[in-house]
Amino acid sequence: MDDMLKESLEGFENLWQRVTCRQETPVEPRDTYSMEDMLLAFIHDETCTATAASALARMVQGDGRAALQRHAAEAKRRLRRLRAEYFILTGVPGGSNQDCRPLSGALPGLRTELLRAGDMAARYELAAKKTDDAALGEAFAAFAQDERRRARELRALIIGSF
Repeated sequence: MDDMLKESLEGFENLWQRVTCRQETPVEPRDTYSMEDMLLAFIHDETCTATAASALARMVQGDGRAALQRHAAEAKRRLRRLRAEYFILTGVPGGSNQDCRPLSGALPGLRTELLRAGDMAARYELAAKKTDDAALGEAFAAFAQDERRRARELRALIIGSF
């Protein structure tokens, strides 16, 4: 038995106990991330949103193209604000060093963006409640509304394509 397999098997019992809830392991809840971490995650998401919306706008015709171009512009606007807030907080220019998932076609891309919009709306709402900065909280709440609207428009584009 090689060492890697042996190590995996030795730790399996602990893993299985955690999976079956027989062993309590402290897990950091998602809402305990620092504001810096949250801003970096939002910067990454908005970067991917702007990139995906621009790519989808090139794939789609008619009213859908205009809506997706608007989504890309709005994501870039939110991205500028998030980068500025990150700089104010840390003194470091914030950027996303992670790659965004490539699109695999118009409909799958629209679905991916629909799911991302719902997730981002929920996380913006959580961040709005968590922050002590009133101006940033208002911005997060507005961003959450933007994402809810974006999700509705993406859903309509998907439904309209069938």
